[in-house]
Amino acid sequence: MRKLANLRTPVIIALSLCGGIALGVTLYFYNLSSAWIALAALPAAIILCLWAIIKRKILKTSLTVLITLFLFAGGALNSFYALTRYDNTEIETDTFYSVCAEVIEMGLAGDGEYIIINKITVDGKKIDGKAYVYLSKTYGEICNIGYSVKFKGTLEKVEPFQYGELNSYAEENIKYRSSVFSGLQSTYKFNLLGSIKSAIGKTLFDNLNSESAAVAFAMLTGDTHQAESDSIENFRYGGIAHIFAVSGLHIGIVFAIVSFILKRLRINKYASAVISLSVILFYTAVCGFSLSALRATMMCAVSLLAKLIGERYDGLNALAIASIIILSFSPLSLFSVGFQLSVCAVGGIFCFSKFIEKALKKIKTPRRISSAAGLSAGAQLGTMPILLSNFGYISGAGLLLNFIILPLLSVFFVIIFLATMLCTVIPIIAPFVIPYAAVPIEFIISVFVGAGFEKSLISGFGAAAFVPLYFICILSLSDKINFKLIERIIAIVCSVIILTSYVMMRTYSPFMDYCVVVSAYSNGGEVLIKSSQGNILIVTEDVNSSRLTGMLNRNYCKSIDTLIMLGECDYYSELGVDCKNIFACDRSIQIQPYGDIKINYVTDFTDCGINCTFYDEDTLVAEVGGVKFGICSSENTQFFSCDILVSDYPNNYVHCGIEVYFNYRHSTLNVFDCGDISFKIKDGKYRLINVIPPKR
Repeated sequence: MRKLANLRTPVIIALSLCGGIALGVTLYFYNLSSAWIALAALPAAIILCLWAIIKRKILKTSLTVLITLFLFAGGALNSFYALTRYDNTEIETDTFYSVCAEVIEMGLAGDGEYIIINKITVDGKKIDGKAYVYLSKTYGEICNIGYSVKFKGTLEKVEPFQYGELNSYAEENIKYRSSVFSGLQSTYKFNLLGSIKSAIGKTLFDNLNSESAAVAFAMLTGDTHQAESDSIENFRYGGIAHIFAVSGLHIGIVFAIVSFILKRLRINKYASAVISLSVILFYTAVCGFSLSALRATMMCAVSLLAKLIGERYDGLNALAIASIIILSFSPLSLFSVGFQLSVCAVGGIFCFSKFIEKALKKIKTPRRISSAAGLSAGAQLGTMPILLSNFGYISGAGLLLNFIILPLLSVFFVIIFLATMLCTVIPIIAPFVIPYAAVPIEFIISVFVGAGFEKSLISGFGAAAFVPLYFICILSLSDKINFKLIERIIAIVCSVIILTSYVMMRTYSPFMDYCVVVSAYSNGGEVLIKSSQGNILIVTEDVNSSRLTGMLNRNYCKSIDTLIMLGECDYYSELGVDCKNIFACDRSIQIQPYGDIKINYVTDFTDCGINCTFYDEDTLVAEVGGVKFGICSSENTQFFSCDILVSDYPNNYVHCGIEVYFNYRHSTLNVFDCGDISFKIKDGKYRLINVIPPKR
């Protein structure tokens, strides 16, 4: 009997662990008891037991079932109590303390620097977790990675969830934030890994211009903190920003170099395996044990073990085993964008590259080209939904650039890696070697800076149910599903229809007259109004452009017809939003035209079927389908009644049905705690469609 799918036990166990971790985080977010884990495990147990009976291998399958259930429940409990520990604080966060700690990371931040500190003591008492510390230009004595530092200040507790998402700080156990403007004292302590990393940085920055050195340093160590944000954005627009994450490409090259040398020295296979693994593990340590580097190192270890015991190496199983190990020790890493991209890129290669390569060979494509295209396309297929969900866009130029540049980058990496290691050991030759070794990297930088790859970005879709639907659909392309040709064609056609229909339904919302979404980030906020007549975006001061792009993507809004500006929002040219009309209050003299963009300074206007009235430059009332939204960007509200008040400040003078706040947290409905807050409006009635988490 033909098997429908080539199931792999480690993959099933890994997916079960991921499901358990996601359940634990969801329960904590909605302030539910961990007892729900047992209830959730019950249907999973029934399904797996039925599977064991169908397989007719009761003993073996029952063991798999037990392991799967154990990791599901264990992952849920592990993530739930990891968040409990993270949320627990041992100190008063508004108290002035004497803080002693060790620096484990350092980088640029705004007009100053930042450090990540560990082994923290406050007033002589040791506390759990790490802290992010901002350093002004006059913070005190010079410090670096490995130094012991001492300063006086307050420690602000970091919330585990912000704007409806798990805070990235929680993934790294960074529990506190602080700022130091003067008085920091430091003591040098030898740190092997930090010293090696600093020596690599010195070799590059002393012999190259700052931009080239920062890119080379990021390629070698995965540390992008020295690189200009514009440079990283240009690489991201081109779809190859993954070169800065030390992962399979980097670890594989280092592993290949070491293996080649050991083979030439005729070292026996057992000693060679130990030495090779030790070298890449040490390199991973120098790179800060990043998740992508750890994943690649563990997969290399599985490959070596399979070779030593004479077993066939299976890439998907190795990926699953590496993921299980990482997530068992660090469950919140599941929500790390770097981890997701690393796993999905490698998974995409293992699932789709052979199918694509075979298809290209059938049309007489040369082997090397078909192989490179298969690798590039597989990685792109695997990472596309992750990029859309987290950044709001994918690079249309990325597939071609990865196909052309990645093979070259492999060569460039070998050159700069060997040159930098040699010159770090023998510094006297660095001025004669490093500038020439970096020529290819400088060429790549010159190509990407100002290349205009941002014009190739594809955005406006790809969030929520799109991700699981997408992965289910593209499995029809994989050789892991045993379809005949006609079955595969039917599956692909059906998949495209399902996915396209979902995106169209989310984009145009045919069953509702209006959809209003309130979103925010830091000190600013935005309101999106979607209707069949067009899309309106209302922004307040301090809007973050990348977060705004993500919000539009989550709500399947590719284009904006009208932009309305409140408050001191005079930087609309930097929002990255193209629109037909821009409106501001006729008293907003601080908002100046930019280029050939025209601003309509008005008091009342109607656009996309929405009646709008400016009461002042900070206050707007928009009538959406018979429901009045009062939107404010200051404390001084000029109107007296509305159906829904949207503000960042409490107001006792406005009569309204519902109050929604951007960042003000003394109300149940606020974006900081709940994430985007959405209303559906039809026939003059509004309906809140969020599931609101209770206050802790």
